[in-house]
Amino acid sequence: MVSKTMTYLQPNMSDSEVVMLLKDKISTKTPFSLTRFGDGEIFILKRNGSNSFLSRGMSNWGFKYPNEINYFYDSWGEVLKNAFTKSDVVGVMNKNHNIPGLNFSDWMIPKDFFSSVGYNCDTLKICNHLVSRSKDLGSVEGVKNLIQGNDFHIISTNVSIMKRNKLNEVFGVNIGYTEHSKNVNFENRSDFIKKFKDIKEDIVFLGVGLQKDYGVILRDEYGKICIDMGATMDAWSGIISRPWFRKGSIQDHLLI
Repeated sequence: MVSKTMTYLQPNMSDSEVVMLLKDKISTKTPFSLTRFGDGEIFILKRNGSNSFLSRGMSNWGFKYPNEINYFYDSWGEVLKNAFTKSDVVGVMNKNHNIPGLNFSDWMIPKDFFSSVGYNCDTLKICNHLVSRSKDLGSVEGVKNLIQGNDFHIISTNVSIMKRNKLNEVFGVNIGYTEHSKNVNFENRSDFIKKFKDIKEDIVFLGVGLQKDYGVILRDEYGKICIDMGATMDAWSGIISRPWFRKGSIQDHLLI
């Protein structure tokens, strides 16, 4: 049961407001970070992931299951809290999202969750975490309108596919790429972060899983405008990693 007294974070910005804000930051070249938090990130923050989630995720990210569960939560929890409290806009799941087999309270973030570290969420700009799959942000025409003719950079595990599919021709601008190997985990990510110094473009689109603090690092240390796109990067690569990307489904506008 959901606590009747618990107040949860909810979006206070519409998708169109987010896009307008991003366009302003791009036109004025103002460093910025939009970071989205889905169910996996929330499970780690709240330390309530299922055994299957933990065994799979911990193996992928360089931890030993089950002996290092607390270490896993502590380590990634700090990364996620850093991203959450420092991002200009955060995307969260809301009461309209339905996740089969889970209770509402499992994947919602209580407003007082960060009070223990002295963070006031009342001043936070919050959007729907699915804004990256909206037509205004995730479709080809939406991106063209957003970037206003500026070149951009992509950090993704799908770089080889994107290059092969000539996304530069699709979007009509020059695109820089940084391949994010699926083997980048908590042990070696510092080496990967060193590559950020080579990024020339002002705009950076991210599809990097749990590495949610990349956006604030790129903003603060390199002056970038960072947009966390998540699985939309799969659709841009022609990969139907979500059933909604299929032709005729509600997010088929993302598929390239």
